[in-house]
Amino acid sequence: MDNKKRNFFELPDKVLTSLPTGAVKDTVEHLGRKIARGEYPTGAILPREDELVDSLGVSRTVVREAIKVLCGKGLVRTARRYGSRVCPFDDWNLLDPDVIRWHDPRSPQTARIYAEATDLRLIFEPEAAALAAVNASREQRDTILAAARAIHPLDGQESMIGADYMFHATILQASGNQMLSQLQNLIYAVMLFSYAASQRTPPEEKIARRNHVGVAEAIDSGDAELARGRMKDMLVQNKAMADKLVASTIQE
Repeated sequence: MDNKKRNFFELPDKVLTSLPTGAVKDTVEHLGRKIARGEYPTGAILPREDELVDSLGVSRTVVREAIKVLCGKGLVRTARRYGSRVCPFDDWNLLDPDVIRWHDPRSPQTARIYAEATDLRLIFEPEAAALAAVNASREQRDTILAAARAIHPLDGQESMIGADYMFHATILQASGNQMLSQLQNLIYAVMLFSYAASQRTPPEEKIARRNHVGVAEAIDSGDAELARGRMKDMLVQNKAMADKLVASTIQE
C-alpha cells in the first residue's frame, strides 16, 4: 500500500524537465548552470563551438542543439558576428523549471525569484481554489484530499514534493480554466525553490500539512469562499518565509 501511495504522487515526467536526452541534455545542463550561476555573466560570449567540442567531449551537432535549447529558454542569443552571448536576466524564461532549477538556491537572485513567484501565486491560486470548489469532479476532490494528507516529512522530500505538486496541480486543473491549468510548471518550479529554501528556514511541517488539508476540505465541501480564504492564508505564510529568505541573503 505504501508503495502504491508513493508511486501515485511521483512527479509526471513532463514536469521534471523540458530537456532533450543524452549528450544534448548533459551539455544544456552544464552550460545552463554556468549561466544561471553567473559563471557566464550577462553579455558574456560563450566559448567558441570548437572549444566546447573539445572541453565537453561532444560533437558539433550536440553543441549546436544545446545552444538552440538555451536560446529557446531566453538564456543566450546567437549571431554570426559574435557567436553566443548571454542575454540579460530579464529575457530569461523564469516560468521554465529548468531555468529555475539551475540557480544556486543560496543566491540573492534565487531568493528574489522565489519571493516574486510567491507574490504571483497569491494572485491566482486562491481564485483557482475557489473555482475548484465549484467545478472539481469527485475524482479531483479525492485526489486533492489524498495529496494534502500525503504531505508528510517522514516520507522524504521527494515524496513530499510529489504530493505537494499533485495537490496544487490538481486544483489548477479542477478550476475548469485552461490557462490556469497551464501554470502547473510554474508551481513545480517554485516548489523547487521552497523545498531548497526550507533547508535554511525550515517550515513547521505539521502546520504546512494542516494548511493543505484545510484547503482540500474546503474544496471537497464545495465552499468557494472558504477555499479561497484558506489558500490565501497558506500562501501568505509562504510569502513570509520567502521574505525572510530574501532578508537573510541580503545580510549575507
